[in-house]
Amino acid sequence: MRAGPSVSRPTLLAGWLFADLLLGLTIIMLGAQAPPEPPKAPAGPEAGGATTTPAPSPSPCATRVAGVKAKPVKVTFRVSPGADGNALNAQVKKELLAYRNRLTGRHAGMVLTFGAGSGPGEGARLATRVNKAARKAYPSVFGAAATRNFHDLSAPGGTISMEIYFVSDGCAPATGKS
Repeated sequence: MRAGPSVSRPTLLAGWLFADLLLGLTIIMLGAQAPPEPPKAPAGPEAGGATTTPAPSPSPCATRVAGVKAKPVKVTFRVSPGADGNALNAQVKKELLAYRNRLTGRHAGMVLTFGAGSGPGEGARLATRVNKAARKAYPSVFGAAATRNFHDLSAPGGTISMEIYFVSDGCAPATGKS
């Protein structure tokens, strides 16, 4: 014996059909919106506005080429996982100093840091602390870098492996043709 009203299967499916149609219409509405208008240039002094700055001189570059290099610089060293903040900062600064010829004058765009600890949480926390220490020790290299922290299961405790993806910046020269 059944208790409660009986609802047919097509009636149940009608609700899902309505939800799918509503989702489809929402996507269409979002895609059909016009892009925002570009900002208007400020009025010059002749129109009662502020004075304008002179236009920059043309660049010899046809286009600026910038991005993050595909091949990382790999750095590996050991730290004391139980060290306090100041001691860890000093250890990281000293260890990264050994790699100064590969770091000087460059800017990291992305850094993947793998820390080894007694457990997965410990390794990731150690990697987080090392990234903060690297930013403090070498702000010109690591200051604006995006970082991701991971645990390294295969390394002994206190081992840090960093994959540093540097920002590349260059110039595609203009050709003589217009």
